[in-house]
Amino acid sequence: MRIGFVVGRFPTLSETFVISQMVGLMKRGFEVGIVCEGITDYPHLDRSKESLSVLLAHTHDWWGKFGNLRPKIDRLPAKIKDKVSAGLDTLSVRRLNDFDAVVAHFGQNGARVARLKKRVSIKPPIVTIFHGFDVGVPLRENGLKQYRDLFKLGSLNLTVNQLFRHMLTEAGAPHDRTAVHHMGIDVTQIPFEWRSREGGPLQLISVCRLIEKKGIEFSLRALGQLYASRSELDWRYTVVGDGPLLDNLRDLTNELGISNRVTFLGSLAHHDVKLWLARSHVFILPSVTASNGDLEGVPVALMEAMASGLTVLSTYHSGIPELIEDHETGFLAAERDVSALADKIGWIVEHPQVCRNIAHAARQKVEGEYNAETLNDQFAGLIAKLVRGSSAQLGL
Repeated sequence: MRIGFVVGRFPTLSETFVISQMVGLMKRGFEVGIVCEGITDYPHLDRSKESLSVLLAHTHDWWGKFGNLRPKIDRLPAKIKDKVSAGLDTLSVRRLNDFDAVVAHFGQNGARVARLKKRVSIKPPIVTIFHGFDVGVPLRENGLKQYRDLFKLGSLNLTVNQLFRHMLTEAGAPHDRTAVHHMGIDVTQIPFEWRSREGGPLQLISVCRLIEKKGIEFSLRALGQLYASRSELDWRYTVVGDGPLLDNLRDLTNELGISNRVTFLGSLAHHDVKLWLARSHVFILPSVTASNGDLEGVPVALMEAMASGLTVLSTYHSGIPELIEDHETGFLAAERDVSALADKIGWIVEHPQVCRNIAHAARQKVEGEYNAETLNDQFAGLIAKLVRGSSAQLGL
């Protein structure tokens, strides 16, 4: 059975969950091909891995040899660009029709295939997986109207959390063809280890792209407030990741007087990220709804931190409360609530034994509900049923 994945640029460091799902299908006997918006050359992705090298050998640009024209086309007036892009998309019709099913990661890519299906014959069923910005941003802009064709012509809409399923069905997605399917992690590759805090400072860490919805501004402000009110607490904060807000965040640490306790490491290879996580005690991701409506789904970084034994602190944002229950599997504060975040950090400092119990519960939560092996089994079964029958037989 041949499955075609339609994605943006590929491969992308921040979307390792996409690669994980592709590899999961290959391990279960599926053939996988990729249609993308350009092949990237990220330095921190290990292209020597057999799975990634196999995927890259079966990766093709939407526009084939004309993909190098993309920068010029992007500069065209919007209407002309749209018309030219739609014409070039037809170059992938034959390739898409060679698959038994098309899996589009992110709503915009699903809508792109549906738009093509409206104009020409696209035979395979279209499965679209919605992750975050593809729900929040278009909802803010036009109430998800851009997905009308997809809701009509797509075979299955999968969302990474319950909130997004509700948003999509409210906007017109068919209830019987819209379901929740979590992304997950390979827990067998993440050993659980409780880190003792004795003999040194509390080590806090964030691993994320430095963009608005990740909320790193608020973790810094919370630590600044904690430093001002309880300067005797010994802590260090490490931020792994790059992005457009890096310089602003560095300036903020100076403004708050905590630059000597905060380190920005930039982007790191996954192996190096795991080493830094192993040195840390608390993982912070104070996610917020961005000004353009961008949302998290259920962040994989939180799953990895919970699986490894870190105490996690996040926010009541999007699907995060589906993963973390406050004081049960981690800690949650309201979005942008600096004082609440500071109080939570202070509580974590003072209650290491309770946090140890919570960390064990967090590992069990991830093993039970966000285990990539189990989820890939479910996804493979879902795709096989869809190809062999109809969406009515899926039992959603």
